[in-house]
Amino acid sequence: MAARERVIDKALDRALRHPFLRFCLVGGVATGMHAVVFLLVIRGGGSQLLGNCLGYGVASIWSYYANCLWTFAASLSWRGFVRFQMANSVVLVWGVVAALIGEALGFVPLATLALTVIVGPVLNYFGHSRLTFRKQG
Repeated sequence: MAARERVIDKALDRALRHPFLRFCLVGGVATGMHAVVFLLVIRGGGSQLLGNCLGYGVASIWSYYANCLWTFAASLSWRGFVRFQMANSVVLVWGVVAALIGEALGFVPLATLALTVIVGPVLNYFGHSRLTFRKQG
């Protein structure tokens, strides 16, 4: 392995130790999953509302498991899953609102998706940092 590759590997290893970066990476994958499901539903003739709700569901389940096991090294539990979904409910409501606005104003589906994936992660981070994965004590 060349010296340059070792430097890159060390930098990546160090960066991935930080929970915030891990949270962002998990969220990026979740956002991609949401977008794929949304676009498949639209392509199949479904509504923006259905696409956003199904995309949310798939992304939310992935995000809970990945954040518990990788980002925060927390134990999986039904209680934790419920808390996670409570924090995510704000993002789900935002997705529904964005879809209804998009449909009412005649937005192209990608504009609705952009509204959802730009605002949603910000709401999500604040909800999880204060409810789901806060330090007890």
